[in-house]
Amino acid sequence: MVYNKRMTALALAGLMGAMTLAPASPARAAIAGAWTKINGIYQMVDGTSIDGVVCRGIDVSRWQNTIDWNAVAADDVQFVMLGTKSSGAVDPFFHANAQGAHAAGVKLGAYIYSYATTVDMAIEEADFVLDLIKDYPISYPVAFDVESNAQSTLSPSDLSTVINAFCQRIEEAGYHPMVYANDYWLANKIDLSQINYDIWVARYEKKHNFSTPAMWQATSTGSINGINGNVDINFLYKDYSNVIPANTWHTIGGRTYYYKDYAMQKDAWINDGNGWYYMNAEGAPSKGWLEKGDSYYYLDSDTGKMVTGWKQIDSKWYYLSESGAMATGWVQDGGSRYYMNGDGTMATGWISQDNHKYYLGGNGAMATGWKQIDGKWYHMDENGVMGTGWIQDGDSRYYLYNDGAMATGWVDYDGKAYYLADNGVMAVGWKQLDDAWYYFNGDGSKATGWISPDGSWYYLNNEGKMQNGWFTDNTGTYYLSGTSGKMTVGWRQIDDGWYYFNGSGQQQKGMVNVDGNSYYLDPANGRMAVSTSITVDGVNYTVNENGICQVVVPETTAEGNPEAPAETPAETQAPKGPGEM
Repeated sequence: MVYNKRMTALALAGLMGAMTLAPASPARAAIAGAWTKINGIYQMVDGTSIDGVVCRGIDVSRWQNTIDWNAVAADDVQFVMLGTKSSGAVDPFFHANAQGAHAAGVKLGAYIYSYATTVDMAIEEADFVLDLIKDYPISYPVAFDVESNAQSTLSPSDLSTVINAFCQRIEEAGYHPMVYANDYWLANKIDLSQINYDIWVARYEKKHNFSTPAMWQATSTGSINGINGNVDINFLYKDYSNVIPANTWHTIGGRTYYYKDYAMQKDAWINDGNGWYYMNAEGAPSKGWLEKGDSYYYLDSDTGKMVTGWKQIDSKWYYLSESGAMATGWVQDGGSRYYMNGDGTMATGWISQDNHKYYLGGNGAMATGWKQIDGKWYHMDENGVMGTGWIQDGDSRYYLYNDGAMATGWVDYDGKAYYLADNGVMAVGWKQLDDAWYYFNGDGSKATGWISPDGSWYYLNNEGKMQNGWFTDNTGTYYLSGTSGKMTVGWRQIDDGWYYFNGSGQQQKGMVNVDGNSYYLDPANGRMAVSTSITVDGVNYTVNENGICQVVVPETTAEGNPEAPAETPAETQAPKGPGEM
């Protein structure tokens, strides 16, 4: 491709110089119009139409020297195949051609004139090309030019093996490989049964014999505006816009790059359809922690893919939001809340925020409701705030100390005493503690003194303990049932004696009238007199066995015993007290 073109160009230049003064002829007119579009159809030298052409392009190397790419682009050139290597080094015009063609809107492909005769040499040439083209927007194939004398000595099978080594390396890097050869080599020097890559066939001035090429190099003596001298003209039969992806990964020299619109991305976020990556200044994916702006991101240490959601790093947990930014502060994930410290690490245990305390479990989830921690119970409200003081949970009340621990047993609060059961529930009503009965008001405070919670009266001493038996205060003497503590009203038999207590429960003494009958209660102890005679205030009485007193009339001899009371005062029924609850 290189040597023959140069010689052809020189010969054609001489020929054209010799014919400068000759008058125009139909043959020259046909040559001048060859390989261009006439009435929308590209034509050969003899005017034959070229069918199936997608677009027209050229291939160039150092032989074309400096090129005016804007003029080239305006002359119906859609793509260029760039020569990459010359005399063992980078083609001296490669970079200028790549930059100029792209800037002018000409699409880029590349080729290498190969001298490879072994697999290793082919791979080495592929790596050379890949390293060279990686910084340019290659949207056309990368071709392996097979025509050197060194390769002509290989068997078709061996040459195909060399070709495949190059093409496989190109393909593995994410580019589209292509094989360049002329008709003769395709028919005689290459075992095409081993080749599954696109073919770029070369045959000048006549239609190629190879039946299914992707591209045809039709002449080496073409003329294109912006290029001094001859240039190869190529016709594309295959539309690569649907074959070679514009946005894809390339792996070159062990490093991976991402191309958007065929251009390597640098210092930019990219999304390959499966996730986000940040490509650094060299075009490689950043990995690990990345600081951008005011945010931190974590990029997978193997692939560079941006992590979202939970990530454990160095035994610590982090949460990366949907945008990838590392979270700090409160995070809601599913049905749970978490707190991320200022360095992004997930908090566990107790934390203080905005004058409130919160508890985060071993998995970081914020606790709500009751939680046992280090043997103590705590309560966190629906917002996770640790409770202190009195709280209501369902139908029960609890008291939490200033450190949040649930109280049990006796608690003094605002000068009142309360009792919390072993499960922390505040006692209300009757409660037996250490063989004593206590009564707790509706607000849970311990009651003292006289109380009447159920229509009956009870007396609780200064410690709150319910009293039993005889009790005397500054209002009188009372008797509190030994089983229930209820204050006695009316008749009551105590230790084989009968006593009477008025409606207020006060013990009565002396002569009393009950239900129309008179009874005498010993002024010393209140015990009812029975079966005896007594004198009260100068009046003599007889007392029958039921305690009913009858006046003794001196003039009249009493006949028989005084009538017994209609009913013997019975033991007052023991009230239902705390002992029977």
